[in-house]
Amino acid sequence: MKLWVIFAALIAAEASAIFSPVTALSSPVGEQSAPSDTLGAINVTSDSAPGWLPSASQRQEVLEVTSEYFSALDGGQYQRAYAMMTDGQRSLLSLVQFSQNNREYNERFGALKRRLILKVTWTKDPASAPYPGVYAAIDIAAYFTNVDRHCGYVVLYQRPSGGRFEIMRQESNFIDNTTAQNIERQQSRAALDRLWSSLSANCPNYALARSSASSP
Repeated sequence: MKLWVIFAALIAAEASAIFSPVTALSSPVGEQSAPSDTLGAINVTSDSAPGWLPSASQRQEVLEVTSEYFSALDGGQYQRAYAMMTDGQRSLLSLVQFSQNNREYNERFGALKRRLILKVTWTKDPASAPYPGVYAAIDIAAYFTNVDRHCGYVVLYQRPSGGRFEIMRQESNFIDNTTAQNIERQQSRAALDRLWSSLSANCPNYALARSSASSP
């Protein structure tokens, strides 16, 4: 799947309780980790600049920026996290709204138990992108006190001139445990599984979370 197809779909999506632009679904207590093969593998899309590969410093930085972004949100440092986003993303959501959204999600989700970085996918100067530069998609799964079903990804962007990677977009899909229990009680476990299968289909590489021995 082309990285830019994912990004274009995010732009077109309507914000909702299941999908919302650059909102953090996290809490102050928890652990962030990545499977060992995530750090070693280099995954580049077929529509990327021919022959291009991310440098070691770029590979390290996207993981650092992703960790820093979520850590800021986990600690309630919303202004710091907001400043890490691209100008275009900030134009869609004010700091006040961004902060309020995150507080509400954190209260709903409860404490973060674990966040997994599943895979990093790279592309440079794809033809369908609105501007040239380097893009990295970080696939994520997370577990919270009140949410056992959560997955998504963030897209990071680096300008052609270089500089720090910025958060360009985020998608999150989830079913909180209360909703899951109600669906299972009122309908069936099969109905719950079908719903989550449909939602998690929006999360590239979520199968890695299901097969990971490090998940709760």
